Amino acid sequence: MGFFKRRKDRAALEKVMEDVQVSGGLEHLTGDDAVSQIMDRCERTMQNAREIDDGKKEYYIVTSYLNDIELIENLSPDQAEEIQKAADYVAKLNQARDQFLNTSKRLSDAQFQMMQRQEDTIPDAIRNLRTNEEYQATVKRDMQYLEGEKQEWEILKKECRRRRRHLRRASFMLLFAAATAAVLLLVLSMGFDYDLQYAWTAVIAVAFFCSAYIVFRLESSRRDIQQAEVNINYAIILLNKVKIKYVNITNAVDYGRERFHVRDSREFEYQWDMYQNAMREQEKYRKTNEDLNYYYDKLVGLLKKCELYDSRVWIEQPQALVDQKEMVEIKHNLLVRRQKLRARIASNLETVKNERREIVRMIKTNGQQQNIQLLEMLHSIDKLAGFGAA
Repeated sequence: MGFFKRRKDRAALEKVMEDVQVSGGLEHLTGDDAVSQIMDRCERTMQNAREIDDGKKEYYIVTSYLNDIELIENLSPDQAEEIQKAADYVAKLNQARDQFLNTSKRLSDAQFQMMQRQEDTIPDAIRNLRTNEEYQATVKRDMQYLEGEKQEWEILKKECRRRRRHLRRASFMLLFAAATAAVLLLVLSMGFDYDLQYAWTAVIAVAFFCSAYIVFRLESSRRDIQQAEVNINYAIILLNKVKIKYVNITNAVDYGRERFHVRDSREFEYQWDMYQNAMREQEKYRKTNEDLNYYYDKLVGLLKKCELYDSRVWIEQPQALVDQKEMVEIKHNLLVRRQKLRARIASNLETVKNERREIVRMIKTNGQQQNIQLLEMLHSIDKLAGFGAA
């Protein structure tokens, strides 16, 4: 199996190399800048490909639950009646249990059921949300810092330009003063026969040193303006990259908060602690309730005979097996969830296709066809997005 897998991966990598060979490009970079920008684009695209892979897995789970509902709806009357009786007992015992637990429960029913359904994934989800929020705050600070740096350099550039205008005016005034002094000295020397050698020397010296100072300050201001423009452009490039990161991490944070209906990771962690306390109480109560355990096992056993994808999920929502309206509502929610997943997968697929096309174009344009690291990243994107299977 390992041999055939390696051959399959090698074939997929060769397919990536063929795509690179036949693609053209528009932009041209050089050296490490080209590799850095292509790898940065690959990493962003790989994140979209991972979302496609995760979405497909979740889509499979949702579809499996819908198939389970269809199997339950098509059961024979005898099977359905037996399951409904067991589910009715479980629902009533659950109600009695909940009345006991509600005396100290601080979570709403919706929050409790949501955490119950996704109990295995919540610790990782809390850590991911906390990490994403911390990274979002860091990126936001970086963005504010770069924005401040850009504004400071723009202010310095404006100040240097204002200084150059003043120096130009001063140079005209110096020229006028020097010309006036020269005319006055000529009149005195020619009309009154004065010896003005020292006066001429003083005028020339003052004019020379003032001119040199003005030229020095003009040149210094010119260099400062050039440096300010370079720094402004560099700050803008960094700011654009940081803004892209901020948008991506903000989308991830918003998705995590919306998915679990929390304001932030602290509230999420608090709710998880409350849920764990409630579950400990529930487990304690469940151990003392033999009837509930018995009917749990009975219901799961009956459902396993139907060859469902997940039989145990129904012990937490047995009312749906008794009340058709409850089942219709669950089915509707699953259909809506699957539709959103399909749209999200399609959107990410389109993004990955477009980004992949641009990455291949950049690899070809910048002569990186033999860069194994880039090609392997491109192959990983194809694998995650399912292009290889296609």
